[in-house]
Amino acid sequence: MDFDRRTLLSAGAAVPFAGSARSQDASLEVGPYEVATVEQMDLVDTVGGRTIQTRAIYPAKPGRYPGIVFSHGFGGSLKTFPNTGKIWASHGYVVLHPTHIDSLGFPSTKVEPADAEVMRRFRETRATPDPATLAAFVQVLDHPYFIASRLEDVNCLLRLWKTGGSGMDETVRARTDTSKLGMSGHSFGGYTTLVCAGARLDPPVDKPVPSGFAGFLMMSGQGPGRMGLNEGSFSGVTAPLMATTGTRDFGAANETPPWRLRPYDLSPSGNKYAVVVEGFRHSDFDPAAGDPVMGVRGAVLHRFQINFWDTVLKKDPAGFRRLDARAAGSQAADPVWIRRR
Repeated sequence: MDFDRRTLLSAGAAVPFAGSARSQDASLEVGPYEVATVEQMDLVDTVGGRTIQTRAIYPAKPGRYPGIVFSHGFGGSLKTFPNTGKIWASHGYVVLHPTHIDSLGFPSTKVEPADAEVMRRFRETRATPDPATLAAFVQVLDHPYFIASRLEDVNCLLRLWKTGGSGMDETVRARTDTSKLGMSGHSFGGYTTLVCAGARLDPPVDKPVPSGFAGFLMMSGQGPGRMGLNEGSFSGVTAPLMATTGTRDFGAANETPPWRLRPYDLSPSGNKYAVVVEGFRHSDFDPAAGDPVMGVRGAVLHRFQINFWDTVLKKDPAGFRRLDARAAGSQAADPVWIRRR
């Protein structure tokens, strides 16, 4: 079932969704920089006691560029969201894709065997999971161990980005202006992004929350009622935030698109954006540039993301002006809508 425009518009703030299907967005999707990739850096976390396999995507042209940490969904790895990383890098960003402890592609001995088995069963049957497997998987997601381990990962990346060594590629480090950093993620990575943005957990997580990020871009994130989040959790999210969902973006515990936008609705106003993509499912948020199926929806989504990063990390005020103009120019038939608080 899709959530129609009326349902989404009635959720949260009354500012309408808007968007643009203008054809020129597709031509602006890929930026001016040639992109280089380090497929796998084995970053040694001397604090957390493990190796974090990380992909780096960055502009090939020498220079200093803002950096973005991208956190994958539960069970994913450094290999997820390659299209998004390449598009962001082509616009002048260094993007790091770490592999978290919950990865199925890079199994960790630090995950309890029973949890790993639940994760494996869910991944194998995710199209039609049985109720017992689904319930067990949701219980694993709610365990605070996994968000704590991800915070350790992000803190490790920040340390090595700034100091080097322990597996950090020196070209990647030389390309990065670590005074200009953003945080992003999808699904459980969206949850990780929220916590890094200042969302408070009850009970609190027992690891230091990474700091130094100027803005946060969350895809298919979480609302209150699960994973330590409640209605008051988002009052500490004061930095710029872009929350993204799709009209078919449902989750393992019957999460809905309006629920995924609650961090936007409940956080303090000021440079907060909610983006909804018509027809996008939970797995659709990494379209390739020029994808014939995603079409203009993917192109507009990427342009909104670049507008956000350009303003937050490159201090280009035109980025927010472009987003605000789109939000003010609401069109009910647009394939991608945006609203602002």
